[in-house]
Amino acid sequence: MFLSDKTREAVVRTMYAYAAAYNRKDADGVMELMAPEIIAIGCGQDEWAEGPEQVRAGMERDFAQCDTVSVEYGDLRIAADGIIAWVAAPFEITAIAGGKMQALRGRLTAVLMNTWDGWRFVQMHFSLPAADQEEGQSFPAQG
Repeated sequence: MFLSDKTREAVVRTMYAYAAAYNRKDADGVMELMAPEIIAIGCGQDEWAEGPEQVRAGMERDFAQCDTVSVEYGDLRIAADGIIAWVAAPFEITAIAGGKMQALRGRLTAVLMNTWDGWRFVQMHFSLPAADQEEGQSFPAQG
């Protein structure tokens, strides 16, 4: 697979457009970047959303729970083949909720499709390391 500079730049722009809209708590701006087939999987047990309506509802719930929110990416690892691109990256979400600042560090993967309207998210997955998993351990300890 060959990742052209043009494709890489376009996918990076889409990733940062998502982060900017999310940081503004701009649900419309985030949803503009979603394909109709979007599936978004979050860290919570109930965070599996299929389609724009479910994704928007989950995002609006998240926005309502915090005063401010900030999403930042680490190194974006991007590959593509034709009209499909996939991204993996570490991320940090910092939020102020109820006067308390919280920071979550995790990982994300995303699949994007190049449409007439630009690169759109088809699938997103955010995960956090297991709290009870020790460094270098493949599975959480069984107790």
